[in-house]
Amino acid sequence: MQYHRILKALLFLAAFIPLLQLPAQTRFARPDTVPDYSSYRYLDECMAAIKRMKDHAVVMAPVWEDTVRLDTLKLQRPLTDEVVKYARVCLAKIDVDTVPLKNAHKIAQGLLVANRGDDVQRMYARLADSITDDSNREFFMRMLNVYMNAVPVQMDKVISLYEMGLLRLPADSVTTSLMLRAVVASVSARSGDYRLANKIAKEILSITDTLSAKYRDDTYNRNAEAMIYPIISMLMPQEAVDSLKVSTTAYRKYLGGIWKSIMGYEPDSDSERSAIGLKAPQPTGHFWYSNLGADGKVKSIDSVELIKKGKVNAIYFAQAGCHSNYKFVVNGRHNGNPSDCWREIFRLRKLQERYPQINVILVSNTFGSFADAPPLEPQQEADTLADYFLNFHKLKATQVVYKTDFIRLAGYDNRRIDSETDNYVAFKLGSYSLAIYNNVVMVDEEGLIFHNGDLGSMGEYMANARIEAVMSRQVNRE
Repeated sequence: MQYHRILKALLFLAAFIPLLQLPAQTRFARPDTVPDYSSYRYLDECMAAIKRMKDHAVVMAPVWEDTVRLDTLKLQRPLTDEVVKYARVCLAKIDVDTVPLKNAHKIAQGLLVANRGDDVQRMYARLADSITDDSNREFFMRMLNVYMNAVPVQMDKVISLYEMGLLRLPADSVTTSLMLRAVVASVSARSGDYRLANKIAKEILSITDTLSAKYRDDTYNRNAEAMIYPIISMLMPQEAVDSLKVSTTAYRKYLGGIWKSIMGYEPDSDSERSAIGLKAPQPTGHFWYSNLGADGKVKSIDSVELIKKGKVNAIYFAQAGCHSNYKFVVNGRHNGNPSDCWREIFRLRKLQERYPQINVILVSNTFGSFADAPPLEPQQEADTLADYFLNFHKLKATQVVYKTDFIRLAGYDNRRIDSETDNYVAFKLGSYSLAIYNNVVMVDEEGLIFHNGDLGSMGEYMANARIEAVMSRQVNRE
């Protein structure tokens, strides 16, 4: 028996002898991100490498304060010479006159990166004659999508394809025609061509005004119309600006007319027409701060009504996890991949500089931790949040921090499950709450909401147009 025990022990040790000869385990080393195109044999390898290089060039660029640019400029900025060179090498073997057309759209994306736009047109010319019926319409839409998502965006080609598509679509393809127009209106606005976007929006409304009840009863058509409305309502043609100059209520009525024109009936709920024109609730909380004093220092203050009557107000719902990037700040530069809230705060600060009379309100809440620090008590976390947003990010504002209620899961798990805050509930002014992270709600001098959304390229354009319309009321009254 003793013999068997010894034998088992020796066998057990023998199993580990090879391991003793292995080198010590090292931490995971990220693979080299510089692709060796000479070793790539397949199209998928090329496209993956090009995308990796392109994304790396965009994501890893340091971002801080005045180095941030509008998204519209980003869409128009060429890729780096390095990315273009590697794309050219990787796709050098592609002959657009013979390449299988089933891969046309994937190849076109890479060729545009390689600045081979003429080759893309030649390849697509082989497809163009076949785009005459429903079965091949997808080819056309995907072709359009390739040019819209190119860097820089190929607006001349987008317009050319758009016009060609309208000519080639059968007369009864109303829904496809509307969707095509809406897509091009959207990308036109994103790239800064608001004149074209508004021109196409008028075409859409002139078509939807003539649609029959039978057409609208079709579920597919109705869903398409519901997707078109947000695109058109985001644009600010002169009619929209003029209505907002009169009052926010008049602007809400204008949007209701847009809804009726597209959908065929009056909006019967707030969610269908958005929260614009509704009364904004006063944000609330447990901890209050301001840096609006003469010395500019962040101080704790008593609770106040944050939305000021007679002023334009901007309510920013600050992202709770935004400050997790705090540790990346080195010597005044942000060296990590910047989160959305960094960009949004910069845009908000830029908005303040453009319109210094705006009353800026920050609404945030506790969620139990700050960056990599140990869990904090609510008061400590609120103080840190105020220092982060008002001091570190240099926002001139009043801030309220809500102490979030929560429960802990039983047993070993013990995770924190946060409850909805009173602000989240109060700002449910339709089918969803406006109190979502990185959202900006603009409130006019009468306490009515006239803008809701982020301040990205489209958002900034809309916010500027709407702010100037609202502020013109005060100038006219004076």
